[in-house]
Amino acid sequence: MIFCPQCGARVEERVPEADDRLRKVCPSCATIHYENPKMVVGCLVECEGKLLLCRRAIEPALGKWTPPAGYLELGEGSVAGAVRETYEEARAKVEVIGLQAYLDLPHIGQMYAFYRAKLERPEFEAGPESLDVALFDYDELPWDELAFPVVHYSLKLFLEDRERSSPAVHTGVLHWTGKGSRLDTKNYRLESHLRIPIAD
Repeated sequence: MIFCPQCGARVEERVPEADDRLRKVCPSCATIHYENPKMVVGCLVECEGKLLLCRRAIEPALGKWTPPAGYLELGEGSVAGAVRETYEEARAKVEVIGLQAYLDLPHIGQMYAFYRAKLERPEFEAGPESLDVALFDYDELPWDELAFPVVHYSLKLFLEDRERSSPAVHTGVLHWTGKGSRLDTKNYRLESHLRIPIAD
């Protein structure tokens, strides 16, 4: 932000009174502009022992694979947003089973919530933001072609739970090391990881 959306004056960065961090402040109208993290929601959709993935038709990570996911809209609950994004990207109608992973990415101001879900019926096709949609066997997931590190970690945790036959909710902070590409999983560490088993 360079100019104040309220009055058009150039904003400046300073710590407002009674605050503890730099904010964008308008010296003309005194408006403090708060910038907060964005929430991304999506579904890990299972069907007949396979997982539904979308090949992205937009940047970033054009042509890479990801579970259907996107930004939560104002006035929308996270489950409803995940269901909406799944329909928009994969034209798939799903039933949400439960939360699988909630991961924070503080270096880009995002929070990810992936829900476990199942297809209501075996119908899907590419939406406007997808080049393709496909079901993958668990042992044939395209690890080298996944769109984002958060997708890699979410799927890894999901498969570990599946191998244990013990579903769980995972929380943690996905920390970028500050070196190398932000799209390369090798440049990340999962910190403060909690695995919370789901009781039968």
